[in-house]
Order: sequence, then C-alpha cells, then structure tokens
Amino acid sequence: MTRLSLDNPIAILMISLALIVFAGVVAPRMSVDTFPELTPPVLVVGTMAPGLGPKDVEKTITWRIEKYVSATPGVDHVQSLSRNDLSVVFVWLKWGTDLNSAQTLVQQQVAFAMAAVPKSLGVLPPFVLQYDPSNAPVIQIAVSGEGFTGPQLYDYAQNVIEPVIEGIPGVASASPNGGRQRQINVVVDPVRAQARGLTSTDIAAAVSQTTALLPSGKFITPRFDANVYTNAVPERVKVIGDAVVKQKAGRPVLLRDVARVEDGGAPETQAVAVDGREAVYLNVLRVPGGNTLAIVDAVKDAVREVQKTLPPGMKVRAIFDQSTFVRTSYEGLRKEVVQALFLISIVILIFLQNLRAVLIAVISIPIAFATILLVLYATGQTLNAFTLGGLTLAMGPLVDISVVVLESVHRHRHGSHSEEEAALHGTNAVALPALAATLTTIAVLIPVLLLAGLAKKLFSPLALTVATGMIAGYAVSMAVTPVACRYLLGHGEPGKLARAVEARIQRLAEFYVRLLRATLRFRAVLITAAIVLVAASGYVASLLPSTFFPEIDEGMERIYVRLAPGTSLQEARRLVLEMGDRIKRELPAGEVTLVLANIGSPQNARAAMNSPNAGPHMGFIRLELSEAEHRKHSQRELADQARAILTRDYPGVSFLQWPGGLVASVFSNGYLAPLVVEVRGDSLEELYEQSMAIAEVARTVPGIRDITPQLQIDYPEVRIELDRTQAGMVGVQLRGAAQTTLEATLGNINAPGIWVDGSNGQSYYVVTAYDGKAVSDPNLLAQVPARLSERGAAVSLGAYGKVRRSVGPIAIERNQLERAATVFMQTEGRDIGSAAAELEAKLQASPKTRNLRFRFVGQVELMRTTFGGLGVAIGLAVMVVFMIMASQFKSLRLPLIMLLSIPGAIVGIVLALLVAGQGFSITALMGVLMVVGIAVSNGILLVDAANQRVHGGESLYDAVLGAARVRFIPIAMTSLATIIGLLPTALGLEKGAESNRPLALAVVGGLTTATLLSLFLVPALFTLLGKAPRREAHEAAPPPDGSLTAGGVVTDATAT
Repeated sequence: MTRLSLDNPIAILMISLALIVFAGVVAPRMSVDTFPELTPPVLVVGTMAPGLGPKDVEKTITWRIEKYVSATPGVDHVQSLSRNDLSVVFVWLKWGTDLNSAQTLVQQQVAFAMAAVPKSLGVLPPFVLQYDPSNAPVIQIAVSGEGFTGPQLYDYAQNVIEPVIEGIPGVASASPNGGRQRQINVVVDPVRAQARGLTSTDIAAAVSQTTALLPSGKFITPRFDANVYTNAVPERVKVIGDAVVKQKAGRPVLLRDVARVEDGGAPETQAVAVDGREAVYLNVLRVPGGNTLAIVDAVKDAVREVQKTLPPGMKVRAIFDQSTFVRTSYEGLRKEVVQALFLISIVILIFLQNLRAVLIAVISIPIAFATILLVLYATGQTLNAFTLGGLTLAMGPLVDISVVVLESVHRHRHGSHSEEEAALHGTNAVALPALAATLTTIAVLIPVLLLAGLAKKLFSPLALTVATGMIAGYAVSMAVTPVACRYLLGHGEPGKLARAVEARIQRLAEFYVRLLRATLRFRAVLITAAIVLVAASGYVASLLPSTFFPEIDEGMERIYVRLAPGTSLQEARRLVLEMGDRIKRELPAGEVTLVLANIGSPQNARAAMNSPNAGPHMGFIRLELSEAEHRKHSQRELADQARAILTRDYPGVSFLQWPGGLVASVFSNGYLAPLVVEVRGDSLEELYEQSMAIAEVARTVPGIRDITPQLQIDYPEVRIELDRTQAGMVGVQLRGAAQTTLEATLGNINAPGIWVDGSNGQSYYVVTAYDGKAVSDPNLLAQVPARLSERGAAVSLGAYGKVRRSVGPIAIERNQLERAATVFMQTEGRDIGSAAAELEAKLQASPKTRNLRFRFVGQVELMRTTFGGLGVAIGLAVMVVFMIMASQFKSLRLPLIMLLSIPGAIVGIVLALLVAGQGFSITALMGVLMVVGIAVSNGILLVDAANQRVHGGESLYDAVLGAARVRFIPIAMTSLATIIGLLPTALGLEKGAESNRPLALAVVGGLTTATLLSLFLVPALFTLLGKAPRREAHEAAPPPDGSLTAGGVVTDATAT
C-alpha cells in the first residue's frame, strides 16, 4: 500500500479530497439527537369502553386481546393496563422485528379477539399504533386564554391545532390534555319527564332519531343527475329541543318540555393548569427514529402560523422543549471534538518541535472523520452523544498510528535514506505492530455485537464509529502519511526553543531508562506492588456506586401526586395547584420558570393511554427549570428540596419524584421510577398485601424514598344489586336496568346521537342524561325510574334492587398473561445499584416477604442485564486481543506479558471515578472495554521492539532497555495525546456532554496507569517470561552492578 501511494501521490490527494467533500455534503443531512435510536419494538392496542370499570374491561376486552396477540410471531411478551373506560395492551416485540409487518399481524389478531365482544357494550374499535415506551414528548403546546371555557380550549386544540401538528413528518401524535371534549348534553328533568310519562331511555331514543346522520342517496334519471341531502341533522343546537318526543292527548311533547339542550362538554375528568391558569396542552410524540430537532423546528413554525389566526384573547405557545437539551448536548460534544483536536496537536508539537510534523500527524483526522461520517450516513446513524463521543475517543488512537509512522520516518531520514526511501522504510518498519495495535482496538469492539437489546442499540454506533476511525486511521497512516512525509517533512534546523524542549524530552527519556534499569533490579517488589495495587483497586471498585446511566441535568422535573381514593377532581385540582404554587415560591427565586399541573385522567383514548393518572385523585406537577449555568442548585438538589417542602406541608399524600426530561424517560424501560419491584398472581387482594409488605420492607432501607405501591383496591364503588325475580314481577329486564343506571350517571354514552356543526364540519356526541342534581348522591340512584307502569307510575331502581357502597381497583396491571402489582421507589443520596442490592437482601430475609415471587423490573433489570452483557464482552475482548497478539508474535508467552498490564488499568479507572465522584455505569464499563484495546497498544510497541532485539542477538535485559529507550517517546506522546484529548470530556467542562464523562474518565484513568505499567511492569515481565537464545540465557538477569551494556545503545538499524 505504501509503495503504491508513494508512486501515485496525486491519486492519494484526489481520494482524500473526495472523501472530505462527500462528507461535507452528507453531514448537514444527518439527524442530530441526544442518543442513537433506542426505541424498542413495541406496539400498543388501545380500546375505549365507555362506562366499563377496570374488572369488566379486563375480563371483557384486555385478556381476550392478550390471548390472541401473545400467539403472534415475533412477540416477546405482553403487558396491559385496564382502567375505567380503557384497555391498553403493550405488545413488546423481539429486537429486530419489523414493526410494520408486526403491526399488520397484531391488527388481524385484535380483530379476531374483538369479534367475541358483545356489540351492545358500545366498545369503540381498537387502534393499534407503534409506541415509544419512553413516552417522552419532544415538545408540548399550551393553549390558554381568558374568557374561554374548557370545552372551547379543547375543541380548538383538537380540531385546529392537532391536525396541523400531526401532519408534520415524524410526529406520531399530538393528543390534547386538559379541558373537556365538546358535547351536546340533553339534560333530562326527571320530574317533568315522569309527569309526561317518559323515561330517559324514551328521550334518548327520540334524540337519536332527531340527530340521525344518514346518507340521503343520489337522484338519477335519464335527463337529470343530482346529489340528495336532507336536513335530518339540525343546523343549530337549539333546534334539537324542537324534536317531538311523543304525542299525549293529541298534543306533541317536545324535547325542551322535559329536558334542556346545552352546547357544553363531557363530564370533567381532567384539569390542567400552566402557571396556575386553566389550559389545554398537546403532547407531541415522535415516531420511532424521528429527527427531534427537525420535528421541533417544524412544530414551532406551525405554532407561529397558528398564532396568526387565533381568536382574540387566546394564547398558544410551546413549552418543555426537549430540543434545547439536544442542541446543547450536540454543541457541547462538538466543542469537545475541537478541543481534543487542538490539545492533541499541542502535545505532538511539544514532542516533535515541528509544525510540519504536527500537520502531517493531524492530517489523518479530517480524512478519517470524513470516512466515519460517510459510513454513519450509509448505515442510517445519527449524530448523537455516542457517535460524537466515538469521534473524540477515536481521535487519540488514530493520531497515535500516524505519530508512530511519522517518528519512524523521521529517524530514517537522519540516516542515509532519501525522502522517498525514508518514507517507505520508516512506514514498513512499524506497519505490523501498528496493524496489531489497530486490530486489538477494533477487536475489543467485536463483542459489542454480542450484546442484546438496549445495550446493543446504545453502543453499536460508538463501536462502529471507533472501528471505522481505526481502520481509516491505519489506512491513512499507511497511504497518506508517507506521502505527506515525503513532501512536507523537510530538513529545516529547529530553533533555539525547539532545541531546548527537545533536549529536555531526551533527558526525560534518559532519566526513564536509568529509572527502569534500577527498577529491574527489584522486579519482585515491582510485581508484588502492582498485584497489591490491583487487588486494592478491585476492592474499592466493589464499593463504588452503580447506576444504569449517569445522572444528567436536563432542567425538567416531575412530581407525581396521589391523594386519597375518592377525592373529587375539584378538590384534587385545588390541592395540586396549591402544591405547584408553593414549590415555585419556596424554591430559590428564578430557578423554576414554569409549573404545569395535570390532574385526573384524560377522556381522549390516546391521551389517556399515555397518562400516568388513572383517576381524579392522581396528578403530577412538571417543573421547567432555568438554564443550569444560571442556577445555583442542580436539578437533583431542587428535586430533593421540593420533596422536603411537599412532605412537610402535605402529610398523608403520596409523592413520587422523577426527572422530567428525555434521558430519564428513555432509560426507564416504560416505568416511572428507577426502582420497581413486581409481584404476580391471580388475586388482587393478595397482590395488594404483597405489595404493601414490600413497601414496608423498603422503608427500612436507607436512601430509598417515595415508596408508592401502584395497586389500589380501595377506590370507591357503587354497586346496584338487582333481584331478578322482583325485576321480572315489575316488568323490568336486567339489561334495561343496567342501561337506566348508565343514563343516570354518564348518559347514553354507549349509543349517543351525532350532531354536525356546520361552521367547522366537526361532529359531536349528543348525550342524554339525567340532571346531575337529581343523582348527586349514590343513594338517589334508587329513585331513578327504569320504566313507567300502565298507570303512569314510575318503577324505580329501588323497587327491584339495592344500592350499596363498596371499594375496588382503580386499575389492573397484567404482565405476561398474569395479574401484576408494582411498587415504585426513588433514591435520595444513594445509587440505584446498592439500594436495589440491599432491598433485595432484606426482602429475601424478612419473614413477610421471603416467600414472595418478586423481581426487579424496569431500570434495575435493564442495568443488571446490560452490566452482565458488558462483563462478558470485556472477557471476550481480552480473549480476542490475546489471540491477535499470539498470532502476530507466534508466541503464547509474549501476549501474556501485554495482557498482564490490563489489570493495572483498573487502578486508574477506579481512582478517576472515585476522585470525580462518579460510579460504574454502562458508559463507564464501555470505557473499561475501550481501555483493554488502547492500553495493550503501548505494550505491543515495546514488546515488538524488544523481541526484534532479542532475535538480533541481544540479551533480554539489554533488549528491553534498548526498546524502552527507543519506544519511550512514541509511547509517551501517543498516550498523552489520547489522555489530553479526552481531558475536556473527563472534566465535564461542556454542558449536555455528561453522558460520556464516565467513559472518558475510565479511558483517561485506565490509560494513565496502563501506560505507566507498560513502561515499567512490561519490561520486568519481559525479562521473566521472554524467551532468549540459549547461548545468552545466562544474560537474562540484570548485571550485578546495574550498568547498561553496549547492547543498550540503540542504532537506527536496531531501532526497528
């Protein structure tokens, strides 16, 4: 390759320019995001069942869908949630399953399941959507305004704004929260209706006939053709009241005689306020793989267009913009790449004292980066924390190869070689060790392909980036660097300052050789000390905190609130708004910029599916914080302060704190807390007792807070127990009795009428119901007439049934076809790993829980699975590195020498994480994996040079000292280049780049100690394990006087 490049320098120049130009073209087209596409393949089946309670929803709808869907090819497991009026089934597919094909199959299975559901229940057709378990909106749009009612705000959000937003490419949904759906209410006066011999069922039937939305056909004759329309649907709401309900004594009874017709809204089930004012907001969710920045920009543009045509007094604005964090992270990472390039150039300049040499060394970076960008673009990757982090990580090693080549060419030019010969021979001299170093770095990334699930999705882009960079870096070093050396290196004499710095570096190299010679006399002490250090570091490592992903300050926080079951929506609204106001007032001034309060469950199916609120007693407060640089407190500190305020002022109320940003949502695995314990069984009562027992044990674990069992079986219920015999005697059918009860509470929502508003073309339900004042108390249900006797007397529910109060579940969870109960927990001042380990130990020891079939789910399960996979990957990486080195050196001993330096990296890794206050996370473990490949590279250069000297006839001792003298500067320079290049990331200087900090700390710390061990421990081990020629075997030990023999003097001929 090198000879071909030197013979065709123009071709090399053109290829390099082509790569850079093409990369410049594709780079702006690449999506920018915080993370790679991590969305697991999940489908959601949502079914609205108006009027059905959780138990009825579960047995009538949910279990049927679960049973059919579980048999679909590609399904991993099924989870579900049954609430009032709603069934939600989450279909988790196996990684790699095509979502579109699976969606079609699941839709077919759902259709089969729903065929057995009675049509009389009024269940709406299910929808099957692709789903993002993180449930994190990329942005929200708030709609508010003085003088507008809840139904008006909701109607504008749903019918004007939602279609515009959902028409944007990449937007999955923009369902509204808050307000009430517009609805035409026919409010029946029971007294006036009874006086005219009518029940609500009679009136509902008349309304249905009045608001019939039916086709009228088409007029077709030989001479004339026309569409036919009728005015079966009233043009105005008021006209509905003119409908004739019945004839009595020859006179019509009009609807307005027995009821009032209101253009209002559905019963209020949810309340939303932004900074204390009533509002509606739309959650903008992206499709899996959507470009967050492009979507948010398009949404903001759409909002600006909508603002031009708003009704007077209405306000629409974007809130909780996730793209701000994405942009900040991208800019921070981009700056770190530039800083790394600058620092690496400085390091090379210090060592080489030649600007041309620096240019030659760093010329590999733009070419390698161009290659990386082209590969990332071709494989559909985005520019994110891991691909940009991979660029920073690869920069040091790929420059290292160029530096090694440059240094070798530089030494050959001081001999009698011409420029071209020096470039050729200097490159060829280090080609094999450089290839081995490159292959070992790439080899440690191969096991990443064996990871599964989220870990593979997370680290594959980083591995691809680094591997591409290393391959491109080696190719550039073998093809471009020799050509650049031939034409650019020059023979100019260094200046005075350069000579002074060079002299200092040479003195440092001489000092190292003297120190190594002295150290080799005490090899046993050195090796023993290294073993002790590694053992101590291993012990300290076991004490370090562990978490799945580093905590990142995204400037958003959520606090979930749960009041006593049965609390009215109005009371819950008052309390939650008061809490939000108190938090904003008592937290440090200016650090909370916006407070959103959401109370109760939405009516819209898609919004309800994504809402954590199952009833009116549940809600959450979402805080938007000011920019981190403008705050004195971190997000975690503010969250702890908010928790202290709420627990102090609202005893008895359950709170669950959870970061409100994108990162926490992505790694929650579908749960709203980092610590989640699950139990399964058939009996809800037993599951409730088990979850309460788990919560009781969890309260004894230090650092665990916000312990919230999710299963509630004490939500108020009203049961009407019908006497079948008595009902038959008074002429009432049980189905009619159930319909009467529904109409008395919610209206005829299972068979409503339809009215079309001619002004906007939208259709709205027309619901007939008794006046709420007539049934304001459950006991009044007994007085609701089910039918009228022949004499016109009312036959009430009390005549054939009893009304009693009871309690039951607010929601029923299921997992893998079994009922499940979960306990959510948060940590305070403690890492997740140790908290979960202690909790698990106490649960297994406690008499109340030791026999329970419990397991950790969510982030803890994800962390343990991923950590185990990365542990296996690290072990495989060491094995692959050994195989490569054994093949190169044709020896089993020499690879052991280099591998034995790897444990020494643990010392630096643990020390760096400890000093920085970090613990083990998936990014830190990825750093450990990278250190295995990078650290061995130094040992390869040293052992390769020493081995050549041994085969040249030198003793082991002389060979290792000579190799150390020659390789010290390249090893020190390349290691420092990598360490210094990653230093800005390790120090966490840029906001938004915190995710890669543990990785950089692990590489910087591990490479530092690994380099020191390569410079001292590897030579010591070489003198012990190296194989010398028999005639010089007696020279393996250091001379008694410790003097350096003539063999230690290095010439150009033996330097390679």
